[in-house]
Amino acid sequence: MTSTELFFEGSYDEVNASQQLKIRRALRDSSNPMDLDEHIFIQNFRLSKQAFLEVLNDIGEKLKPIKSQQSITNVLKLAAVLKFFAQGSYQLSVGNDFNIGMAQPTVSVVLSELLGVLENYICPKWIKFPYSQEEERRAKIYFFEKCGIPNVVGAVDGTHVKILGPKKDLRHVYYNRKGYYSINAMLICDHLMNIRYVNAKHPGASHDASVWNVSQIKTKLESDYRNGRTDFRILGDGGYPLSPYLITPYRDAEDNSLQARFNK
Repeated sequence: MTSTELFFEGSYDEVNASQQLKIRRALRDSSNPMDLDEHIFIQNFRLSKQAFLEVLNDIGEKLKPIKSQQSITNVLKLAAVLKFFAQGSYQLSVGNDFNIGMAQPTVSVVLSELLGVLENYICPKWIKFPYSQEEERRAKIYFFEKCGIPNVVGAVDGTHVKILGPKKDLRHVYYNRKGYYSINAMLICDHLMNIRYVNAKHPGASHDASVWNVSQIKTKLESDYRNGRTDFRILGDGGYPLSPYLITPYRDAEDNSLQARFNK
């Protein structure tokens, strides 16, 4: 039986901790996610190999130095974190991935290290709401050709990120209308589906309109509009409040009416 077979077939009761450690280390030492086929790589990590290497290059100097041969490489650290992001599951399943070869506690340590680095150095580089003139021009052309509404540069919506139930005295504010505990994260995307803005501060019971009304982006757009900026709009669904800079559908539009055509 190979070490890989043992890793997946042997239960934690059958294999002692020392053997598990040796198996994981052997898997980790022999594993190189970059050897995967490009299509499989994207399926696993939601990034192309080129994008993966670009991120790795940007954060490499910010990570803890590798002090020994037993240290986890930066490639495997980033792969583990992206795998965790990609599958929206728990750390144990990432730890049992033979391409990663880490125990769950190790995955937790790696997550703690990389989350701060990614938030501080990668997010500000790519998640930026201010548009350049060229970006704004292209977005407006795309949305006008797509839906016939002028001056639209992006779309907003909320998504529920599932979490474990918090403390009992807080659970009611995180329990969403879909029947589970979550964070209600608001995102704005441009015409290329690039994320331009994220607000993930609000519990799952918060309504989309409430999240919007207390967001920094709403304050900015309101200020810009009052200062004469009337050529910059976001599209939203019926969960958001209509305003000069946030276009939403008509409610209860009759079939074949002008309102229904607008909604379509």
